[in-house]
Amino acid sequence: MAKTALSEKVSEKTAEAEASGDIIEGSPTGALAGPTGAGITGDLDASDISFPRLQIVQGMGNLSENYKKGEIVLDGESLISDGPTPVEFTVCRIGKQFEENVDWDSGEIPRIVSKTEAVEIGGSFEWGPNGEKPNWLPIADALICIKGDDPDVFPFEYEGNNYAFALWRIKGTAYKRAAVPIFTAARMYYRDGINTGSFLLNTEKATFGGKSVHVPKIRRGSKNDPKFIEWLKDFC
Repeated sequence: MAKTALSEKVSEKTAEAEASGDIIEGSPTGALAGPTGAGITGDLDASDISFPRLQIVQGMGNLSENYKKGEIVLDGESLISDGPTPVEFTVCRIGKQFEENVDWDSGEIPRIVSKTEAVEIGGSFEWGPNGEKPNWLPIADALICIKGDDPDVFPFEYEGNNYAFALWRIKGTAYKRAAVPIFTAARMYYRDGINTGSFLLNTEKATFGGKSVHVPKIRRGSKNDPKFIEWLKDFC
């Protein structure tokens, strides 16, 4: 296939993925409808819904006090993988944004904006010839459904299996190792919808600038049953 034809084909698949609502610009929970029924009244929206967070333990921060490097933790309190053992999850929605690159010691809170907003603010998006960092770095927020065993940690049941829903912010060294494979899957083998199949996540050690960190490793999982995909739509 000619390069031009291939580019057109990829563009078509990109448009299809974006039109499906699986891949968006911004927060993956921003467009979720507010809850209805169950005695809840008032003008509720996605900001009133709090999801647990998926985190990979590094050698700093509060998590490192109770967990080992490379372990995968849900909501800061539940160990769901020792690192080498894979976790299976399905992406319900994923959104791309850009985070402002600020000095760690400055105390500034980086802004998180869309690509359009970042362009309006100004600054660079590419690394310089001598290793200069760009002003804006890509991040991805993924709303995911994780399969597990403990019903206390994975409280949602479907046909004998337990699941939990969580937000996973993918940034820094993790972006190319996790977000890029997910975006690629949406254009390739999960092009009928990012929720039509699962992924396997574990962690591995990598070295950057002489420092060792633990990064995510993403592999293709299995195709999801159509009934399971419909079940997911009740939550996200």
